[in-house]
Amino acid sequence: MGVEQVGLEAPQVDKGDPAGGLPWRKGEERGVMGGPLKVILIPREAGKAPDADQLAQAGILLHEQLADIATIAENSPLLGEADALVVEINPANPAQMEAFDRLVHLAGGEVGVIAAVDGLTVSSTRALLRAGALDVLPIPFTADELRQAVEPARRAARPATPRTAPAVQRRQGRLVAFIGALGGVGTTSIATQLGVIWAGTSRVGLVDLDVQFGSAALSLDLKPSLTVGNLMENADRLDSELLQSVAIRHSSGLEVIPAPTDMLPIDAISTDFVDQLLRTASQSFDVVLADLPMVWTEWTVRVLQRADAIVMVTNLSVPGIYQARRQLDVLDANGLMNKLQVVANRVQYGMFSSKVDLSEPEAALGRKIEHKVANDYPAMSAANDEGRTLKDVRGKSRILKDLQQLSERLSETLSAIEAPQ
Repeated sequence: MGVEQVGLEAPQVDKGDPAGGLPWRKGEERGVMGGPLKVILIPREAGKAPDADQLAQAGILLHEQLADIATIAENSPLLGEADALVVEINPANPAQMEAFDRLVHLAGGEVGVIAAVDGLTVSSTRALLRAGALDVLPIPFTADELRQAVEPARRAARPATPRTAPAVQRRQGRLVAFIGALGGVGTTSIATQLGVIWAGTSRVGLVDLDVQFGSAALSLDLKPSLTVGNLMENADRLDSELLQSVAIRHSSGLEVIPAPTDMLPIDAISTDFVDQLLRTASQSFDVVLADLPMVWTEWTVRVLQRADAIVMVTNLSVPGIYQARRQLDVLDANGLMNKLQVVANRVQYGMFSSKVDLSEPEAALGRKIEHKVANDYPAMSAANDEGRTLKDVRGKSRILKDLQQLSERLSETLSAIEAPQ
């Protein structure tokens, strides 16, 4: 597994392929779950591929083929031979954009076409996604970034979209906002792992609005090139296409709009931007998860007001319950208690029982604690540190079972909101 360079006119054949010809025989099964992803990279000059060892570790079999995009777009037999084509393109060149458009339509949804751009910007990403690119990668890109872009091709390449296609279908996605009673109680961990679980049945987008310490993307080992900060810079053009150009897709199907890489002032976000962002996200996803910072500002209150459900995460320590009580007072003052569900994280179960006496903390809070999540700090820490899901780290753990139940109950809550009165 690694990189092999082949020429367009006289391709070099994989060792052990007696049939000769192209890198993979027609009819040979393309990448399947658990097997290597087969990718053809078409750069404008050699040396753009990641290191061969990194590709091998990422499970990618890559062939680098030097060719002009116009030649590929005219009549390329490569389209039936790989899971995805990665094509270097200059979006400022109209001829190349026209050729890219032809290539996408030639692929016809049978194979994913991914664009690679030197000096990637939001506007060029948006233009290429509009042209039908499965994803857009910055140059240089890593093997992990390549895998994240190509992985959706295992399921199905994005269908080619005609220029006259209607706008993205309007959705009425539901919004769930996450707040922590205090820092370090696991709010982001619960939000991301819930997103991974929920993405198995719905299209889910997680918006990391912690513009100073957001870590949702990092906890899933996603390495974004664009973030919420780029959406803020282009707020006047924010629509579903632009949002999709920033979202980075996890292998579970969860799409993350990452927090800015540079720390921004809390007041850099306006209520108008939040309204536009969440309205656009609800048109793009079935469920939108908003991870909020540990502050109360005009715009964070607006997010909570727009939310269909609010999840407040705390632990059962004295500081946790005390700070949760203070948060409840603010939520009550803003008329938000009817949306609230309280999650007690890191609950210590008995060895042979799942029952926990919550009467004392509930008395201190003056309300019921709706959900419990087991204390499995080693599993959750390993998931966050390694950028993996709890299912991958410890698939039959009590904490995963609790989060699955939480996902089901929140789904029921949102369904009840959608149901006609």
